[in-house]
Amino acid sequence: MAKEMTLVSVGIDVGTTTTQLVISQLTLVNVMPGSQVPKVEISHKSISYMGKVHFTPFEDRTHVDGSALRKIIAKEYEKAGVKPEEIDTGAIIITGETAKKENASEIIHSLADYAGDFVVATAGPDLESVIAGKGSGAEALSKHLHACIANIDIGGGTTNIAYFDRGKCIGTACINVGGRLFEVDPITQSLTFVSAPARELLNYCCSEKIKTSELKERGMIQDCLKNMVECVERVIFQEPLLEQDKGLIMTNLLPHVKIDGVVFSGGVARYIYLPGIHEWWIHGDVGPLLAEEFRRSRIYTGLTVHEGSETIHATVLGAGAHTVNVSGSTITVSEHTLPLRNMPAVYPEADGEGRFSWLKSAENYTDSLYHTLALIVPSLPNTDFSTILSLAEILAHELPLIKGEPKVVIAQQDIAKVLGQTLQRLLPATPLVCLDGIELAFGDFLDIAKPLPYQDAVPVIVKTLVFNS
Repeated sequence: MAKEMTLVSVGIDVGTTTTQLVISQLTLVNVMPGSQVPKVEISHKSISYMGKVHFTPFEDRTHVDGSALRKIIAKEYEKAGVKPEEIDTGAIIITGETAKKENASEIIHSLADYAGDFVVATAGPDLESVIAGKGSGAEALSKHLHACIANIDIGGGTTNIAYFDRGKCIGTACINVGGRLFEVDPITQSLTFVSAPARELLNYCCSEKIKTSELKERGMIQDCLKNMVECVERVIFQEPLLEQDKGLIMTNLLPHVKIDGVVFSGGVARYIYLPGIHEWWIHGDVGPLLAEEFRRSRIYTGLTVHEGSETIHATVLGAGAHTVNVSGSTITVSEHTLPLRNMPAVYPEADGEGRFSWLKSAENYTDSLYHTLALIVPSLPNTDFSTILSLAEILAHELPLIKGEPKVVIAQQDIAKVLGQTLQRLLPATPLVCLDGIELAFGDFLDIAKPLPYQDAVPVIVKTLVFNS
């Protein structure tokens, strides 16, 4: 019988319009219990608490209200009957327009310190797209149907797209199209605020510069929303972009493939699947009007539309239950060094003779937000002992000069055990974490949880942490 353990995972999504929290139970099992090299997988996920949907608190247009946010999360923990120290893993994700606020980075790090021992702080459009597609069920649907399914997650500030081909994400995009780019007074239905991306588009659509007070007609707003949805169509159908699209598209890494179907998620998706709301101003924004435009779009009328398992909760469910990967095998971990959070992946520079140095790259991360760095060892032409020894000597020289403890080294090949043991001999007093078997890219950040009760296995989260300026 394979030995099991359960982790408590939290997902917190701080979005343009709403903030949500979900607590999940993740069951981990060693699927190779008789093997010398354990392989640990998540065998079961269940939701133990789904918090209510709160409006995201802001001090003003450019600052998130950090103390109000902490109060929301503290109250949800209290209702769930869970203490921060009982949380094993999970993700906080600041999404949409909120990720662009001036103090977003600072807020998310303070929340991560408060919300649990190993809760990750993460934001960024590409990761958000993937997490929403996992939480909505689009990933599982693509696997079940052996098909390429697009998940279109439409929130308050952004539309995040992810393509899943037979269960694997093959590309993402993020577009400044959302229900809260126009805000309205729920009593008078008059416009109270136009966001920068919406105003830029209005300036293209109309011959004169638009003043907020002139935008009282629903028709003018609807025209602008129609243009926004047409921009999403051009991205999905791989058509040439127009000049007016440039201010809307944040990222577009979608491959040129035929998609077999689409799933909508996010707050606006609720009104795509359940149309006909007469009081479109009910949330103080234009979300239901944007949903109408998506229902008229070629995406809705020309592709097979599947209903996902979640709409408004998709991102928070994805963050809570889908961000954990388990990494193990040949690793070296000093006692009491884990968990670790928000470590930038630092790649070395190589000289003409193939010798690596991390010193210059590490200078980019002097910010006090980062307690320690993860030095990445790229693939080596060979992994014989003399090569690993000379690599360890370079690291032993540079590690004391680079900030933070424990010292973290991530090898791209299966050498962490021998490299780690060699480093421990060269730096006997230095706490060390040396891992391998983790796929990384430039710009990634890592979290490493406490070791599992299987020899040489730790849960690792790899994510892209992007705060948009």
